[in-house]
Amino acid sequence: MPPRGRKRKASAPPRRPPPPRLECRSLTDDAWYDARLLLQGGSLRVMFQDYVEELDDWYDPDAAELASPRGVAALRARFRVPSPPLDDTRCGDLRHGQQLCVLCAMSTGERMYYDAVLDSVKRAAHGIVDGEERCACRFRVRWTNGPRHGDLEEVGIGDVCCVQNSPVQDPALSEFLDTLTNSFGKGKGDAMAASQATGATLAPGGGEGGTAPV
Repeated sequence: MPPRGRKRKASAPPRRPPPPRLECRSLTDDAWYDARLLLQGGSLRVMFQDYVEELDDWYDPDAAELASPRGVAALRARFRVPSPPLDDTRCGDLRHGQQLCVLCAMSTGERMYYDAVLDSVKRAAHGIVDGEERCACRFRVRWTNGPRHGDLEEVGIGDVCCVQNSPVQDPALSEFLDTLTNSFGKGKGDAMAASQATGATLAPGGGEGGTAPV
């Protein structure tokens, strides 16, 4: 999906970038973006496609919130395979309650992808544009994350992506999660207790917090 709402990288000489392995729910705004992952200094670096590196998310393996199976599961849930746009010819395949990823128009004029479930579909006759079928249906969705959590909204097909249930297969993520899981009960408790006592989480550069500066 095309990421929206954040500062893009400056133009670069034309070249074909590698396709995103996955999409990630950002720590900064909780929206979904195409991303690539890298292990750097033992930390997991999330690089959002087409955005400056200052907006990268970082996960420190010694962070207090990653010191339990629940924390690792929560981190794993922030990643999934890319959600493809809904095809104009497949709108009839959607079912009530289906999980979607939908563009949300913000009060700032930005548009970001957040999760939603399908509430209903207002059917409309499809047209033909340049020999291809174009869906004119409207989709009523209920937001399940983001600033409009719980609200209902009607959107067009161009704003709808379909969440996939395929498992994420990314070597950097797998290695990082395995390292976290294997560290349970191996002397990590004292460091976590100290971090929880101060309320601080050390980022890779030595500062506090889980994200790079915006």
